[in-house]
Amino acid sequence: MSFTDNFGNPKGLLGRMMLVSMDREHLPMAQWALEHIRIPDNGKIADLGCGGGYNIKRMLKMSAKAKFIGVDISDESVKKAQKVNKDEIGKRVKIIRGSAEKLPFKDNSIDLITAFETVFFWKKPEKAFREICRSLVKGGCFAVINNYGDPNVDWEKKVPCMTRYTAEQIAEMLEAAGFTDISVNKKGNLFLVMGYKR
Repeated sequence: MSFTDNFGNPKGLLGRMMLVSMDREHLPMAQWALEHIRIPDNGKIADLGCGGGYNIKRMLKMSAKAKFIGVDISDESVKKAQKVNKDEIGKRVKIIRGSAEKLPFKDNSIDLITAFETVFFWKKPEKAFREICRSLVKGGCFAVINNYGDPNVDWEKKVPCMTRYTAEQIAEMLEAAGFTDISVNKKGNLFLVMGYKR
C-alpha cells in the first residue's frame, strides 16, 4: 500500500498516525460544519467514513440522548473510533466496519447521516447516495462536508485514490439520488451540502 492510499483506507502504523493528523487538520472544517448541522435530540445518527471517531465525540456533546453509529471500511479507523469513544460504546455509540455503498441499515431507520471529508474517496458515490437516501427516515438529512482544497493543485495526481467534486456536483448527485431541499454552504475552500428525504 502506498502512502497516499492511507488517506482513503488507513492501515498499519502509518494509518494510525494519519488518523490523528487528519483529525487535527480537519478540526476547523468540522467545527464550522457542526455550527450548521442540527443533531436530533432522540435521533439515530450515522457518520460514514468516521475515521478516528472524533466527529462522533464532538456530536455526542451536541445532544444528550441521540445515538450514533460510526461506519468505516478501515479496520484501523474502527479500532481508533472505538477507543476515542470508549466511554459511550455499547451505550450511545456503536462503531462498525462497512461501506457507504452497502449500508447495514434498515429502510427508513436513520435520522441524520454525515460524511466528513470522505466522499472524495468513495468509488461509487452515486450508488452510496442512493443507499443513504434509502436508509434515512422521511424528513431525514444527509450532510456532506469537504475541503475542496487549492483549485490550482492537481490533487487527483497527488492522491490517486481520490476524486474531487465541487459542492455543486455533489448537490446534483444528491438530487439524482432522490434528495430534495438541497442547500450549499461555503467558507473559503470548505463546503457543506445538505439534502433531505421527503
